Amino acid sequence: MLSDVPVRTGYLEAQAGSSSLSGAYARLEGGARLRQNLGVFGFAEANQRERMAGAGIRFTFGL
Repeated sequence: MLSDVPVRTGYLEAQAGSSSLSGAYARLEGGARLRQNLGVFGFAEANQRERMAGAGIRFTFGL
């Protein structure tokens, strides 16, 4: 979980596989923690039919 990662730590994740819906795919995601409860990330994914990319933020909180 993002809240378990020390502040200002980054990550990089790569995946490749096969899906019954889209066939073979590859995905790359990387991100960084800016503060204890706030992180940013970007991703790119490609399969046989389409390619997509995006970016976002993650905000974590506890109850």
